[in-house]
Amino acid sequence: MRKIVIVLLFITNVAFAQQKQVVRLQDCYESMLVNYPLASQSDIYQQSSELSIKNLKTNWLPNAELKAQATYQSDVLELNLDLPISFDLPTMPKDQYKATVDINQLIYDWGRIKSAKQLESINLKTNIQTSHVELNKIKEQINKFYFAILILERNEELLGVMLNDLGIKQKSVQSGVKNGVLLSSELSALKAEILKVNQSVNEIKNQRLATIDVLSEITGISLTYESEFEIPEYEIDNSESLKRPESVLFNYQKEKLDATTKLVSKQNKPTVFAFTQLGYGKPGLNMLNDQFDSYYYVGVGLNWKFWDWSKTSREKKIVLLNKDLVSTQESTFNKQINIALKNESAKIKIYEDAVESDKEIIKLREEVTESARSKLDNGVITSTDYITELSKETQAKINYETHKIQLIQSKVNYLYIKGEI
Repeated sequence: MRKIVIVLLFITNVAFAQQKQVVRLQDCYESMLVNYPLASQSDIYQQSSELSIKNLKTNWLPNAELKAQATYQSDVLELNLDLPISFDLPTMPKDQYKATVDINQLIYDWGRIKSAKQLESINLKTNIQTSHVELNKIKEQINKFYFAILILERNEELLGVMLNDLGIKQKSVQSGVKNGVLLSSELSALKAEILKVNQSVNEIKNQRLATIDVLSEITGISLTYESEFEIPEYEIDNSESLKRPESVLFNYQKEKLDATTKLVSKQNKPTVFAFTQLGYGKPGLNMLNDQFDSYYYVGVGLNWKFWDWSKTSREKKIVLLNKDLVSTQESTFNKQINIALKNESAKIKIYEDAVESDKEIIKLREEVTESARSKLDNGVITSTDYITELSKETQAKINYETHKIQLIQSKVNYLYIKGEI
């Protein structure tokens, strides 16, 4: 019993191992968003922003500065007084030494730091959204290579069917040549066509393998020639709403410029601060004492740059002009999107019509090929005539499969342009 269980487990494992890897278009998108190098930028921006916010917060902390100096001066203040009583007046030393620790504490900054933190927060959102925009553009590449693989796969399958038909007909012609009913040249024509089709199949295999390698590199998924690529199913609607990441980015850029204006307007506002100085030197605060002494003083200060020759006003105008540029870029982008949507809608209509006409063409081509097959068996036409009709039928089927996939690709492109995938 145990042996039976082991055998069953082995068979099950082999069966699972032999299952094909099924790949979906959505899988490619999701894998790319994780594995593509650009995906790590968001974390980098986040870390950088956190450090910038911490630096801004330190402006509320007291800052201390150590200073030290030694000087010698050629002359000092002397008191030459004509007094009735004679005594020696102290004189200032010509050599002076001092070391101080200056401490400053910001008390009020008129919201300057708060505005700077808000600007940094919006800047983070803008940078992350820029990364999303760049990553979203890569979806277009994924669509291109994914559907190219599907088309090549269908071409290979249909050429394989053609090879099978040629192989069957080759056996029939061989029998006819052997029995003297058909000429050997008919067999040679079939063999030449088989070689030609095999050559085309090999070219398609190499193209497909190269395309799979590129898609694997973009998405980070380990893909092989045996991977099974699922044909996606998407339906489009006629709504005019756009969900492009660029639209969000434009809004963030405008928000960033608004925050910049707010910060610029606070640059010339007054700031209030407290300060203290702890010192030790010769002399101390008593300039007539030539002994080393310690000292300190404390106070409250005000800084107010009330006149800047209209610099702040011009900076605000520059920000407003940049905001107008963003609005212009947004309008241009939306116009380009609308043009692209109309172009893709036209393609969808073309492919829909092509698919319908392809069905009729295939039906007619199959009838012609079947008639040619019978005529070749009866020696009425040559192998070349039969090959011509079979090639036309195969090409009609290739066109049909290609148009079907191109139709789906156009729908995917339409949804991508709208920002819905």
